[in-house]
Amino acid sequence: MSSDAVGVEERYAVFPFYLCLDVSASMAGDPIDSVNRQMPLLRASVGEDPAVAEVIRFAVVTFSDVARTVLPLSDLSLVEAIPEVRPEGRTSYGAAFEHLRHTIESDYQAGRAAGDRWYRPAVVFISDGRPTDDEARWHAAHAALVDPGWKRRPNILAFGFGQADPAVLSAVVEGKANRAFIADEGAVPATVVPELMKGLISSIVSSSASVYSGEAQLSPPEVPGMTPIAVDQLD
Repeated sequence: MSSDAVGVEERYAVFPFYLCLDVSASMAGDPIDSVNRQMPLLRASVGEDPAVAEVIRFAVVTFSDVARTVLPLSDLSLVEAIPEVRPEGRTSYGAAFEHLRHTIESDYQAGRAAGDRWYRPAVVFISDGRPTDDEARWHAAHAALVDPGWKRRPNILAFGFGQADPAVLSAVVEGKANRAFIADEGAVPATVVPELMKGLISSIVSSSASVYSGEAQLSPPEVPGMTPIAVDQLD
């Protein structure tokens, strides 16, 4: 066996995280500004810790009328800066789920070709509003994303504030391993979003530690100002 083959065998499987961020017009001001302020801290906390960076891969997907990959799935130790995000148009959940389905599959195939092994990816879904696209469309796109027959289906954490609907967030994360959180009544985005981003960092770091035990687990963060939503479990 070649030395290159040995190197591939000795590498830990990677744990992909996709931050799926609502950048609709209602996110303008404090919410978007808070995200942009926290991104350098996230990059530093993950990318500058060798034990975390070795196993975590991180991507940023934004959605409004359309969805875009702002940061491709990356080893954050190799990323100089995470691009800033800007508010755009409406709130298409369908665009987000369709883009995630395509992107995760494409990333998996590229990683496999490079010799990577994957744990099931995690999606951290953040929105301040209700979907503005056709309900049938976003439900169909969501069903494809969480299809049990698709091995790369992600575990999902969803966080909502502003006008986000708890019932919709519950539908987004349906399944035994997933959690949804809603901002407490009276909580303001200027306070909630920084805490949410800090919670995301904590979740990534805790989840990376579980990789070294040989059984990666998605660690939901505790975010001050947000309460877990009860979600029905599927049989």
